[in-house]
Amino acid sequence: MIKVIRYSVNGFEPQYQSHHLAENQVCVNEDAAKEFLASVSEGLRPIIASTLAENSKFIKAHWEDFQNGIWVFIDGHKNNQSLNHLKNKVPCWSAELPDDTEVYDVNWKHTMKLSDPECLAFGCYIPARNLKDIQNIQRVIKLEKENK
Repeated sequence: MIKVIRYSVNGFEPQYQSHHLAENQVCVNEDAAKEFLASVSEGLRPIIASTLAENSKFIKAHWEDFQNGIWVFIDGHKNNQSLNHLKNKVPCWSAELPDDTEVYDVNWKHTMKLSDPECLAFGCYIPARNLKDIQNIQRVIKLEKENK
């Protein structure tokens, strides 16, 4: 089991990922992709179109997972810069998940296990379907002061 922490008013309740889904509309909506590519300089367009096509395959294949889930850090490996987007003081929660829980990298480019070293460095996204084995959920009082 790996101990994870999460900053949220909702604890470990999965949340609809409206912000991240909106950012990835260009991967699932042909009109959005065409509009985006038209705004890119002509010289970069082929490179960006190729990258977008690769990313789109992965995003489309996992779109259902990206609807609802949570963002977590491995306990003891939080990067304070990752919390810069939080506008208000938010409670910290901890819980345990199996080492082999399937998660996504922070950019939604690939899957990995929670035990992957990449999770230590950057945290990860866990889709709602992979939270079935979560245990020992607790609010962490002492860490709240870190997020001002």
